[in-house]
This record gives sequence, C-alpha cells and structure tokens, in this order.
Amino acid sequence: MNKYRKTVWNASPGTSVVAPEKTRRHDKRSRRKVRSVARLAAAVASGWSLQIAVLPALFAGTAVFANEAQANPDDSLALGNGAQASGAGAVAVGYMASATDFAALAAGTRAVADSSGSTAVGTDAAALSTNATVLGSGASTADNSANAMAMGHNAAAAAPNTLAIGTSSTAAGDSSVAFGYGAYTSSGASGSMALGTNAVVNAPDAVALGANTWVNAPGAVALGANASVSAPGSVALGANTSASAAGSVALGNGSLADRVNAVSIGTSSQQRQIVNVAAGTQNTDAVNVGQLKGVTTAIGGGAAVNPDGTLQQPAFAVNGRTYADISAALAAAGSASDDTVRYDSALHKVVTLGGAGAKTPVLLTNVAAGAKNTDAVNAGQLKSLGASLDTGGNVLNSFAAYDTVVQDSITLKGAAGTKITGLAAGSLGAGSTDAVNGSQLYQTNQDVANLAGVAATTRGNVANVTNAMNSIVNGGGVKYLHANSTLADSSATGLNAVAIGGNASATATSSVAIGSGALADRVNAISVGSSSQQRQIINVAAGTQDTDVVNVSQLKNLGAQMDSSGNLMNSFVTYDDLSNSTVTLGGTAAKVPVTLTNVASGAVNARSADAVNGSQLYAHAASTAAALGGGSKVNADGTLSAPAYSIGGNTYGDVGAALAATVMYDSSEHGSVTLGHAGTPVRIANVAAGTLAADSSDAVNGTQLYATNQSVDQNTSNITQNTNDIAKNAGDITHLDTRVTTVEGSVTNLTSQINTGTVGLLQQDPTSRNLSVGKETDGAQVDLTGTAGARELLGVAAGTTDGSAVNMGQLKPVVSALGGGAQINADGSVTGPTYHMQGGTQTTVGDALGSLDNGLTTLQQNIAAGNIGLVTQDATSRIINVGGATDGTLINLAGTAGNRVVTGVAPGAVNAASTDAVNGSQLYAHAASTAVALGGGSTVNADGTITAPSYSVGGTSVNSVGGALGNLDGRVTQNTSDIASLQTTVGSISGTVANAVQYDSSAHNSVTLGGSASAPAVKLTNLQAGTLSATSTDAVTGAQLWTTNQQVNDLTQAVQNVQTTGNTGISTNTDGTPAAATGKDSMAIGGGATASGANSVAIGQGSVADQPNTVSVGAPGNERRLTNVANGVAPTDAVNMGQFQSGMSDLARNAYSGTASAIALTMIPDVDANKNLAIGVGTSGYKGYQAMAVGLSARVTQNLKVKLGAGISSATTTVGAGAAYQW
Repeated sequence: MNKYRKTVWNASPGTSVVAPEKTRRHDKRSRRKVRSVARLAAAVASGWSLQIAVLPALFAGTAVFANEAQANPDDSLALGNGAQASGAGAVAVGYMASATDFAALAAGTRAVADSSGSTAVGTDAAALSTNATVLGSGASTADNSANAMAMGHNAAAAAPNTLAIGTSSTAAGDSSVAFGYGAYTSSGASGSMALGTNAVVNAPDAVALGANTWVNAPGAVALGANASVSAPGSVALGANTSASAAGSVALGNGSLADRVNAVSIGTSSQQRQIVNVAAGTQNTDAVNVGQLKGVTTAIGGGAAVNPDGTLQQPAFAVNGRTYADISAALAAAGSASDDTVRYDSALHKVVTLGGAGAKTPVLLTNVAAGAKNTDAVNAGQLKSLGASLDTGGNVLNSFAAYDTVVQDSITLKGAAGTKITGLAAGSLGAGSTDAVNGSQLYQTNQDVANLAGVAATTRGNVANVTNAMNSIVNGGGVKYLHANSTLADSSATGLNAVAIGGNASATATSSVAIGSGALADRVNAISVGSSSQQRQIINVAAGTQDTDVVNVSQLKNLGAQMDSSGNLMNSFVTYDDLSNSTVTLGGTAAKVPVTLTNVASGAVNARSADAVNGSQLYAHAASTAAALGGGSKVNADGTLSAPAYSIGGNTYGDVGAALAATVMYDSSEHGSVTLGHAGTPVRIANVAAGTLAADSSDAVNGTQLYATNQSVDQNTSNITQNTNDIAKNAGDITHLDTRVTTVEGSVTNLTSQINTGTVGLLQQDPTSRNLSVGKETDGAQVDLTGTAGARELLGVAAGTTDGSAVNMGQLKPVVSALGGGAQINADGSVTGPTYHMQGGTQTTVGDALGSLDNGLTTLQQNIAAGNIGLVTQDATSRIINVGGATDGTLINLAGTAGNRVVTGVAPGAVNAASTDAVNGSQLYAHAASTAVALGGGSTVNADGTITAPSYSVGGTSVNSVGGALGNLDGRVTQNTSDIASLQTTVGSISGTVANAVQYDSSAHNSVTLGGSASAPAVKLTNLQAGTLSATSTDAVTGAQLWTTNQQVNDLTQAVQNVQTTGNTGISTNTDGTPAAATGKDSMAIGGGATASGANSVAIGQGSVADQPNTVSVGAPGNERRLTNVANGVAPTDAVNMGQFQSGMSDLARNAYSGTASAIALTMIPDVDANKNLAIGVGTSGYKGYQAMAVGLSARVTQNLKVKLGAGISSATTTVGAGAAYQW
C-alpha cells in the first residue's frame, strides 16, 4: 500500500516538496554531488506544490544548458553545446546535434536529422530522409531513403522503406532488410532480405539467411551458414550448400545443385541416401528397392539387385553367345538360323520342337534337372521319385496324385481301399503334419487312458499361467517383447494369423499384423499399418534373394529418382504384357507421345531391328534432301521441305512433276523419244549438225537436210541428162533398169518426204508447220553434242508455256533481276548472287529474304518497343526520346499534305528555365489572360490569336494600348494647359460674378451650393427633369422623386422577377412561389423561400428558416454550401473550412505531440531500490510527431519516493509530478 508520508525541503525552487518515505535527507556534501543534476532538474521543474509540480521554466523555442545552442522556431528545442534545432517542432540534444526540419529529432554527439519526421539517436548518427529513423553511433540513412531505419554501429539504410539492423549492416535495395553484423543488400536487391553475419543479397526478391550466406539471383533463397545461390528461382538449404542452376534446390550440408530444375542432396563425390521410401504409386513417385526387384525379375536373364545395391546385368544366351542387354539378345534371336528353337508365334506362349505344326515328336536330351515350378524335369528326376520307365520312356507304375490343384487332399485309388505299409513314425508336435503309423496310434491310445489324472494337474498349471499373464501390466511384457498402449487387445481371426500390438488385427489366412492399429487383411501378407496409417520399415538391408525386400539405394541404382517424401519422380519402361513383344512408352493406355532421349545409334541394315535415333533419322533425311536437290532441306521437325526444280522457266515441287516436264525415252529400252504428245509435233531448234556417216546415229539439222535436197535435185538433173546415156547402155544395164527405176522412184519419194518433213527423226506437221524430233521413238534426251563438243541452239524463240525452251534473252533479265553480282558468264554459265544482309552473307534469294524477314521482325519489335530509331523509349523510365543520339536543331513534321498538328501534348512547365513544349490549352489560357488584361472587348480567336481591343478615348475608337495611351497623353497635356488658363481666368473674376456657382476644386468632382459646407442650404429650382437611365448622371427634379416615392410605397414583400443592377444590388429570377417571411422581423429572399422563425432569414430558392434567430440557405434534402466565407474574427463569426482544418490540424498536432510527450515520460527509468536519485532522458514518436522528456526520480526515505518530469514536443510541453508512500 502506498500513501504520502512527508515533505522535504527542495533548495532549488525554495519550497517544500512531497517525497517518498524512504527518501533520505542530504547534507551539503551530498548536495554538492548532485548540484549538476539539480541544475538539470531545475530546468525540468521550477517549482513544487503539494498537489502537482509544474515546469514553467521550459518554453519552446529555447536553448537549454548550452553554449551557442540555437533553437530558431518558437516550437523547437536545442539541448547541448552547439546543438541546433532549426525545424518547426525539432529537437536537438547533445554536442553539435542538428535537427533542421519539421518534427526532426537528433540526440547524440554530432547527430543529424535534416528531414521531416526524421530521428537520429547516437554519436554521428545521420537521418537524412523523410520519416527516417537512425539508432546507433555512425548509423545513417541516405537522402533518398524515405521511411528507412538503421540500427547499430555504422548501420546504413540507403534506399526507401529499408531496414538495416546490426553493426556495419547495409540495406541499399528498395524495401530490403539487412539484419546482422555486416549484412548487405545491394541497390539492385529490391524487396530482398539478408539476415545473418555478413549475409549478402545482390538480386531482387531474394532471401539470404545465415552467416556468410550469399544470393546473386532474383527470387532465390539461401538458408544456412555459407550457403550460396547464383541462379534465379533456386534454393540452397543447409550449411555450405550451393545452387548454381535455375530452379534448382540444394538440400543438406555441402550439397551442390548445378542442374536446371533439379534437387540435389549431395555432390558428385559425396552422395546421400534417401531412406524410408514408401513404394511409389504415381508416375512421378520415387520407387523403392522392392519395386526395383520386380523390375529385375521382369527383365530376367539373371538380372538382380546385388548385396551392395548395384544391379547385376542380365545374361541372355542366344545361339551360343551371351548378351547383356535385351535388345542385343532379341536381335540375335531374330537373326537365328533355321535350326534354332523358336516360339510358335509372337505371343511367346508355345514352343513346338521341330517347328510350329510339326507332327513328329523330337527328343530333347541333355536336360538339366528342373529346380523351379516352371522348369522342365528330366527322366532322372522321375526315376528319383520312384517312376519305372521302359526303354521307350513309358512309365510302368503310377503315383498317388492330389485331388485338386489346391493340394489339400489325396484319394488313394484302390477299389477296396489302399494299404500304406512301411510308414515311418511321424513327428509328433504342435506343428507336425506327418502321418502316424499304427504303433504311434497304439501309444496314443495308452496315453489317453491316463488323461483323467493328468487333466486335474493341467488345470492347476493353466490357472497359474493365466494369473502370470494377467499380472503383466501396461508398459511391462514378456522378456524381449514389450508394449505400451491403452488400446483394445489385438485380434488374429485369420487361419494361422498373428497380431501384435494394441488394436492390431490379422483377419486373413497366414497374415501378420505388427504395431498398434495395424490391419492385415490380405492372405500371406505382413502389415505394419493400415490404409489410413502407414509406417515405414527402416534400416532394411539390401535384398539378395528373389523374395527379399529391397531398400531405396537398390532402387536408386536402377535409376529411380525420389523426392523427400519417398515419392518416385521418374518411372521405368516395361513391356506391355508378359509376352514381352511390345513396349508402349507412357504405359499401355497412354495417349500422349513420350520423347525417348539418349538413344544410341542403331544398326541400319536389311535385317536390323534396332531403334534409330534422331541424328540417324536426320542424316537419312539430309541425304534424301541432298539426293532430291532442288533446295530441299530438313525442317526443324524432321520433315523435308519440298524441292524446287526449275525446268523450262517453270518451277516444280516434286520429282514426278519435274520429270513429266522433261524429254524422256518412250520406254526402258531407250529405243525412241517422243516429243510432246501424240498429234502435237514439237520443233527442235538450234540442233547442231549431225555426223553424216554410214554408222552415224546423229540427228541432222535443217541445213544438212537442205544440202541433201540440193544434192538430190542435182542428181535428178544428172539422171535426166544421162537418160540418153542410159538408153545407149540399155543393153548393158537392162537388168538394172527396174532397180534403178525403183530407186529413182524411192529417191524421188524420199526427197519429197524429206522436203515436206514427213519422214525421219525431224518431221514437220503439214498443218501447224511445227517441227518434231524423234516423235515416234523413245529416248529421254536430245543430244546435240558434236565432235567439237556441245553446240549452241540458235534461233530459239522466247518460250511461252511450261514445256517451252527459254532463250538467252529470257534468261538475262532473270539473272539481272537477282542482283547481288549475279551474271551470265561468257561461257554461258551463271554466277550466282551474293547478298550481304543483317551482317551475314547469303547466296540464295530465299536465305537473303529469310535474313531480311528476321531483321524486319527484329526491327519491328525494336521499333514497337521504342529501342531504335530517332524516336526511342527508355525501358525503365518510359521516357520517349526524339533524336537523342543525333544532331540537328529543328524537328520538321510537315508532310505532303502540309503541316501537321501534334496532339496529346501534356502541359509543359511554364517558368524561366523551362524548355518544355506547351499545349493548346496552355496557349489559350495565356492568350485569354492577355485578352482579359488588355480589356476593350479583346477575345481569343479560334486560331489562338487575340482580337485587337477597342478603346473609346475622347470619342475616338482606338485599337491598341499604345494608341490609347498616346491619345490620353495628348488630351491630358491639352487639359493641363486648359485648366491652367481657366484658373487664371477664374482668378480674375470680379465681385460682379461672385455669386456664380463654382466647382469646389480644380478636380471638378464636386459643387457645394452656397460656397461652403457651413453656408445655409440652397434651393435649386426650375431644374429640368433629368434623364432616368442606368447610365444617367443628371440631377432629378422633385416631381421625378415624388413618382419614385409612390412606386416604393406600392412595393410588397413578395419580390418576383425584380432585378436591380449595380455593384451591391439584389437579383432574383424565379417563376415559382413568391418568397414568404411570416416570422416576426424575418426576411425571405428567393422564389419559394420561407422564413417562419422569429428574426430568421431564408436566402435562396426554396430555403426554409423555421427556427428563431437563424439564417438558412437551404432546406432539408436541398442544402447549399456557403462559399467564399472570410476568416471569422469575432467570437460569433462563422469560420470557414480553412480555419476549421487549421484548427483541427492544431488540435491533432497538440494531441499527437502530447501523446508523444506522455510516452517519452514513461520511457525514463525510475530510481533503483538501492539508489537515491535518478535523472534520465526519454524520447518517443507518435504519428509523425517527436518528443523528448527529462525526468527526475528520488527516493526521499525508504518508504517515500517522488518523481517529476517534463515532456517536450514541437507543440506542447507536458509536466507532471507524483509522490508515493510505500510500506
């Protein structure tokens, strides 16, 4: 319980103060010890009262206990030698401390807080950005790191929203965190975290956790001492781990992940096992050794899992040779000789010795003794069983066979029963299934006779055993068998079943359930769990026998990959069925094709059954493409691009079409060539002269045939000329006459046929006159080669159809059009073009166009992205630059249709240093303000120009400011002269005109009748009625005023459609209900306005003032804002929103500052129990406002304790004191 006990004298204020009961009085020596402390306390509190202490000595805007301390604004505070608080609400505490911005706090030697809301605490601490917080000597935030925090010696937060905690820690990436000695996030590590001694992150959105961790890739994570990651999206977990490939994961001390999207749990020299792996069930599950053994069993050929977990290769014996892989063995089996024993079909279910369908039995000799259920047995094994065989192998005796395949009964087949003799005595035991002989049964009968006495003894023993078993408590057990469970007892309901463990259940025959809750419901199965609760079987040795369990290492040696949960991450390729005839990648029901990689090159020959790989198929495709020619090549998907054959000026995309366009033999005998189609002769031009000889088979051309015709003609003349000679020699050549006559007719006929082109390889159609070569014979070529070599074919007309020959005139433009240096050489050959596109060299038009297309695509992408050209866009700032990399001082946007309008221009900065373009709205605003300034009806035209003003000066219309000023200047000069002359004239007026009415001054702005204000009033009579108009300045007569008075008297309080103009008039415009002022001394202005409250005012259409002494500018549901309200001055004035917000801001400022001061006071520790006096300093921040507190607590007596303090902020000073008596 506390209570106030006593008061003590405080020498500083010179008054008594309340003190705790345990406070001790001090003598002069102790007072000298605390004199410096008391001075500080005096600055905190200048006086005490018995109820509350106040601190009137501390005022904002002062420097306390400091030499050259400066506190410039009224609400700042500087404490310490050289301390400066120059910002509003700033606090500087300590030697050379500096707080230079709003609500800044600097505490500590040379501490600097130069930005709004910044806090720097510690020697040489520097908070250089808005709302930054620095705690620790030498700690700092950069000038662009708003909202950053640095804590610890030399800690640095160098980017916005960063946090650096720890000696020499640095957070340089936006919104990053560096925590720990030397922790570092680079400027590019935005959103990253480096936690731990010397942890380093150099990439965005990454995490490094642990001493000396290092991350240099975006989105990566390194956890553990010395862990490092250098690839994006990777994870290194564990000490000394490293992940250097994209998307990889390294797990465990020293592990290295250097393959893309891979998980590593070790290195190439230090591997780890993944143990306790359950059997995989999904395609991507890990498999265990048990599953691996199933694979080796399926492979056969002796394939097995060795004791060390490695795989034993199979050995397949085929045709006397041994093969270690299935494909080689199958290939060997497929190429076996006719003497080889083979399966009857591809199903591999039947083998018929002698071949499928053979009827003659074949003796199979040298058969080894069978050892397994499916092995063949030899005659020796039958004989060992007791079989008697004759020389033909026939069995001479029989065996007693099981009744069924279940082998659960044997029926002896003797008609009158079968006696079994010579039966050895069977084993007698609980598990014995031996047959017993007669002597054993006799002994049993004797034993049964003695059972009565034995049973009594047995019952007693059983009772003792039962008691012993019941005495085994939970947690106890039989030696080497213990359990600790409160579950229900185990149950074994299956035949020969065993259940061990609480609630374990073995329901199937010969099943075993081990462990609490285990369920064994499959025959001959061991279960260590249930469908909902599985257990791992660990520490399993590598299986060595076919029925052994295999462990994970054996499965991994087969190539299985598993994740940390034991799930298989890959799978094996298996045969589709037991026939081993087909393998479907992905499974027998798979629909999605599977890529088979790393396939060795298969043998390629007529009998090969090897798989070929992609490179072989590509080589085949490439050789096919090369054989096709015509530019055919292998596409990326392995298909062939169609060739392009150019024949007769036409392009053909396949060999058949190309061949159809060529001249070919009519048959394979090459005995004839038919040009064109039947009935359509073809002319062969430019045929070289053929050899004319008895053995010549050359085609002859027209020239040769013409010469022959000339010779024939000449021979005809000679024959005619020699007719007489022939006649003379008729007797001698009578026997030749008939033959010569025949020859003559034949020659004449041949001449005619040759002349008309109806015979020979070269013929001419009598109708179309077209020539054909070898039309009626075969042959695929027309060979014009002569003894001097190849011949030119001259006189070739320009081809017009697909099958026409082209001439040089047609070819030249084609070659010329290719460009790139393409030309027809002097020997007729063509030099191909060479193009230089995109920095490369191309020798075909297709390649050049492809390069151009790629370049154009890249160019389009770069142009679209703004990366190239005179107009570019920065990828980060998105600023568009025009001609930034070139010279020139003018941008010309004119086009063929004239100048262009530039639209979408944002408003440019308008100041003395601005080089921004301004848009139309800015120019219009400038022009409009200029027109307003000019006045005189000046306006802005549609084209942006300003219409000239029109000033009426002295009755003259002037359209420029200069003209108006010049006119005014001339008139003023003239007026000045006239006034001076008039004054002279008036001054000379004699007393005879003294009664004249005069202006009061030369300004001519007033006339006082009677001469002076003190003269009697003067009546002005006989005044002509003045003009009554809005612009009239005439004096009005009494008659005119009387009329006005009459009209005023007729006015009612209902004002409708009345308009008075002027600077202070009232204007209404309504067609609705008149205003009604029914309350006493009320006023209503506006259509439908109602003022029913006494002394009320309703202003505006429909306004309602129904409360006394109120002013209403609207009605419920139709309120109005009261705008342009001046600042209120008097207590009853209305305040505007600016005053209201300012007041609220001051209120919030005072409240938040007061809260910060109160919190700062609570941060000052109390005096310890073994101390008498404690003086402390506290600081705090609340909602952006900083405060500092100075407090003193003293233990006056053992039971009495007092406390006083002052919280100082930019807006307010909070003081408080208290005393407590304790017992």
